[in-house]
Amino acid sequence: MHNKNDRINLSIYDITNEGLGVAKLEGKVFFVKNALPGDEVSAIITKVNKNLIYAKAETIIKYSEFRTVPPCDIHNSCGGCELLALDYKKQLEIKKQIVLNNLKNIGSLELEGKYEKIIGMDNPYKFRNKLQVPYGVRNDEIIYGFYARRTHYIIPFINCPVCFDGSGVILDAIKNVLDEFSISIYNEETKLGIFREVFLRSSNDNKQVSITYIVNDEKVNEDKIKYYKKFDEAVRDNISKKECIYKIVTSTLNINTEDNNVLMGKTNILLYGMGYIEDSIGSVNFRISPQSFYQVNMLMTKELYTKVLEYGNFDGSETVLDLFCGIGTISLYIASKVKKVVGVEIVDSAIENAKENAQINNISNAEFITGDVNEDLLISLSEKIDSHKFDCIVVDPPRKGLSVSSIDTILKINPKKIIYVSCDSATLSRDLKIILEKNPNFNISKLSNVDMFPHTMHIETVVLLSKGEVDSKKIRVEFSLEDMDM
Repeated sequence: MHNKNDRINLSIYDITNEGLGVAKLEGKVFFVKNALPGDEVSAIITKVNKNLIYAKAETIIKYSEFRTVPPCDIHNSCGGCELLALDYKKQLEIKKQIVLNNLKNIGSLELEGKYEKIIGMDNPYKFRNKLQVPYGVRNDEIIYGFYARRTHYIIPFINCPVCFDGSGVILDAIKNVLDEFSISIYNEETKLGIFREVFLRSSNDNKQVSITYIVNDEKVNEDKIKYYKKFDEAVRDNISKKECIYKIVTSTLNINTEDNNVLMGKTNILLYGMGYIEDSIGSVNFRISPQSFYQVNMLMTKELYTKVLEYGNFDGSETVLDLFCGIGTISLYIASKVKKVVGVEIVDSAIENAKENAQINNISNAEFITGDVNEDLLISLSEKIDSHKFDCIVVDPPRKGLSVSSIDTILKINPKKIIYVSCDSATLSRDLKIILEKNPNFNISKLSNVDMFPHTMHIETVVLLSKGEVDSKKIRVEFSLEDMDM
């Protein structure tokens, strides 16, 4: 009989999708925090269910052969990089196996022969270009850091090994100026205080940074804006006196007075600069505002989009539909290789960003429309797009995957190819099963993984679905409203 707070020795043989070590003892399965495959640990039980017991490793009795010395003293308490102490090649093996297991167990798909490879980073550090950092007070001192997993307890840090170089300098400068200006720090329990969080975005290409100060301030008038501009000027001056290879090019004040877990409020006030940073993927340049969706690892984003191009195998005659296009990154990256690309996104501001990004790159064969991926989209395409022929559909949905109505819409458009980009192999597996059941003419030709998030359990998957004759000849399919069951 095992009880909470009991101490127990366990041998770890596997790892869960959430990064918990797995052990078995006396017919029970244990999920163990801070334990890696191959470890033998002394653990303390934290929760007991009927057939599953949760524990936390207190001492490592025998180290796994795959353990490394992590370049971070707080990785266990922070929890943001649950695999940081695991050999990177072993991380990639585990991620590949999790994807294949999900495809088999959820999607009923045996794809070992069609799996190409997993693409990892040569140097899996300093890649993260986006940071959300809360500020707080502890022992009467201002602190900043990351929330411990599943809590709002701040774990302070100085230099995060996966965040862009100089991020610590910027965050520390903000802390110093907060002290100087005596700005109160927001308290989640009392709901009192002004300064909540900082949101940083950086560009890998030209070392630009945008700062967004998130404040709980209902009384922002012209005098307050002048005050916040002076605050921001002091921050930038403080940073300029330190060694930082990145340059602050724009600063924004975001007003968030809501009592919820949403990072940003609806009101943004420009304090400095143009309101965006600039970055590039390959030869395509992008302007990125604070609230635009943009991948967090630009080095591997290029690898991901190159894989999309490879799977598309475009010869310049194709018309491509890019669903969940965001600010148009995939659309614009593939535009030079196709006849036309149409991007669709439900967020209107993202579509405006996509149109602007097309304009600054002089890309004329990319068109963007606001819309949800449902049957209304078919009407929008009919009314707004000159050509109704789509040889290929690219989908890059959020973590929850595709809805059944989205899948039905995609299948009614009836492309020759579907390229599915997924950040969650569980929802991907579910969706692939539905697609293949609804239209058996499709088959999975290829799939591969790109490691956008080293030292975590997250992995991007790219899948090519094609029809049997796609390799022998190209057939263009046209749809019309009369052909649809609407």
